[in-house]
Amino acid sequence: MATDTSAQSQDAPATHKAKLPAWVKLTKAAPKGMDCHHWEQWQSYLATRENVAPLQTLVSGKKTSPLAWALFADEVLESRTIPLLETLGEVASGRTKPTSKLAAEMEAWLGSLDRRIAERNLVLELLACAHALPQLAAVLDAALWWQILDKLMSHAIDATSTNFEKKIFEQGLAGELPLTLAYQFPELKACRELGKPAAQVLDEGMQSLTDGEGLLKVDQLLHLRALLACWTRSQAMIRATPGLKLSADAYTQYQWMVRQLLRLTRADGTQTLASGFSGVYNKHLYQTALAQGKDEEDDVIAHLTLPNGKGKASEWHLPYPSYESAWGQFAYLRTDWHRTSPRLAVRHDLEPLIVELESREDVILSGAWETKITIDGVELSPNSNWEQVGWLADDDGDYLELEQEWTEGVRLQRLLFMAREDDFLWAMDSVLLSDPAQKIEYQSQPPFTPQTKIELADETNEAFLTLPKSKATLLPVGIHEWRTDSSLGKFGLVDEKLTLRQTGSGRALVAPLFFDLARKGQGKPLTWRQLTVAEKLVIQPRDRAVAYRVQTATGHWVFYRSLTEKASRTFLGVNLISEAIVARLDENGDIEKLLEVQSS
Repeated sequence: MATDTSAQSQDAPATHKAKLPAWVKLTKAAPKGMDCHHWEQWQSYLATRENVAPLQTLVSGKKTSPLAWALFADEVLESRTIPLLETLGEVASGRTKPTSKLAAEMEAWLGSLDRRIAERNLVLELLACAHALPQLAAVLDAALWWQILDKLMSHAIDATSTNFEKKIFEQGLAGELPLTLAYQFPELKACRELGKPAAQVLDEGMQSLTDGEGLLKVDQLLHLRALLACWTRSQAMIRATPGLKLSADAYTQYQWMVRQLLRLTRADGTQTLASGFSGVYNKHLYQTALAQGKDEEDDVIAHLTLPNGKGKASEWHLPYPSYESAWGQFAYLRTDWHRTSPRLAVRHDLEPLIVELESREDVILSGAWETKITIDGVELSPNSNWEQVGWLADDDGDYLELEQEWTEGVRLQRLLFMAREDDFLWAMDSVLLSDPAQKIEYQSQPPFTPQTKIELADETNEAFLTLPKSKATLLPVGIHEWRTDSSLGKFGLVDEKLTLRQTGSGRALVAPLFFDLARKGQGKPLTWRQLTVAEKLVIQPRDRAVAYRVQTATGHWVFYRSLTEKASRTFLGVNLISEAIVARLDENGDIEKLLEVQSS
C-alpha cells in the first residue's frame, strides 16, 4: 500500500477520489472548496497550510524529536521505537523529506500495531506518527494514509472509554493522543472535537496523580519523566490551540512536578531511584518544562543542580531541597541544591526499605536495605508496611523516622538524619520489644553499589568507601571501635556484603551507623565511643538509653536515644528529657543541637 512511483503511476490522471472513513467530515473552518475525497487536493493542502505549527517549533530542541524526551519504564523496549521516533520527528519538523522507503516501513508498522498493544511506549510511536502524518501524505497513497489516521482515531476514541488500571497510561492514550489529533487536524470535525475532552483528561490527571505538590506515588516514580514529557508537550499544544486551557489547579501541579523533576535528578542527569531507559537525561525536556513552568526559583535551581550547571545560590533564599510525602510513601533528604550535594532517597512502600544514597557525583547505596532480627533464637519477620512517624526539615538538616511492626510484638524504628552543613548521615535502628529477652540479635546490610570499593581497617571497625569520584567512611557506632572487643557485635563482610551484627538483651537494642560524607578529611584519624547515660545518678543499661560520641577530621558530634517513657537523664554533663538528640560538640564541650525529638 506504499506509494507506487512507477512511470505508469506518474502518468495516471491528476486527481482521484479516495475512500474515506465514515467519520471524516470537514469543519466550517476548512478552506472553501476543500474536498478531502480528492487526494491530490488534500495532499497539496497539507503541504502548504500555515495554520498548524510543527511541535518542534513550540518546544526546545528543534533538531530532535520531543517524543523521544523520555520513555515509560517497561520490561521490553521494541528495538525500532527510538529510531522511529527520531525519523518521524525529522519528518514532522520539516528537516527531512519522507521517502518511499519510509512509506513501506509505515505500512509494515501499521500491520504490527494490534499485536503490540501491551507495549507501554507504543503510545509514543502513535504520537510521532500523528505529528508526521501531514508530511507523510507526500509519499503515502490515499488508502494507506487514511487507514493510519483511522487507526490513530480508533486508539484515541477507545482510550477515552477505557477504565485504566494505572491512570498514568491514560494520560498518553486518552489525553495527549486525541489532543495531538485535534491539534494537527483542526479541519476534520471528529479530530477537532477530541480537543476539549482530551484537555480535561490531562487536567484531571495533573490533579489526581500527584500528592498536591507534584509528586507521584512512589511505585509510579519510574514514569515521572515520561509523564512530565507528556504533560509538557500537551501544554505546548494547548497553549497554541484557541479554546483550550488547563485549570489553574492543574497548572499549579504541573509547576510542582517540574520542581520534583529537578529534585530527583542525580549529578549525571539520570533520575534518582531509576535505572535503564526511563531515567535517561534529556536537556530539552528540562528546558521546555522550565519554560512552561515559568518559575524563577526553578530556573535558579536548574543552574545549580543540572549537569554543566554553573549557578550560584548566594543571591537567592531557595526552599529546602528535601521533601517528604506520606501519601507518596517517599522521602528525600538532601543537604542543598548543588549538583554534588549528599542526598538520600527513601522508598518506604515496600519491605525491605528501598534507599539510594548519592554524594559527590557517586551513588553509594542503591536498593533494598536488608535487616534481620532474631529474639532468643527465633527469627522474626515484618508483618506491616513502614509508617512515617517523624519528619522535619530545617536549617540544621533533614530528619525522617519510620516504624514497622514485626512478629512477636517487636517494633523496628529507623531514624535517618542528614546534616545540612556537616555532611553526614546518621542512620539509627531501634529494636523495641514488648517483653524482655535474654538475647537480641540484629543484622543490617546496607545496599552498596557495585562501584563502591570497601576497605576494612585492620584493627578497628571502620569501613573506608572508595568510589570513582569520591570517598566516604562508615562507622558502626553501636559496637566497640577496636575489633579485639566484639562483645557488642561485629562489622565486616558476610557473603561479600558489608554487614553490621549487634547483640543485646532486655527490651531494646539500638544499632546506629554514621556515614561521613564530607569532602575533606577522608582517611584522617577518627574515633567513636559509647557514652554513659545516668538517671538519678544511676547508670542506665543499653536497653533503656544510649549515647554516642563521634569525632572525625571535620567535626565532633554526640547522639542520644531514649528507649523508655519520658525520663530526665544526663550524659556528658547535659541534662535532657528528649527521645532523641543529634548535636554538634564544640571545643568547650558545649553542645549545639541539630535535632531534638521530644518524648511523646
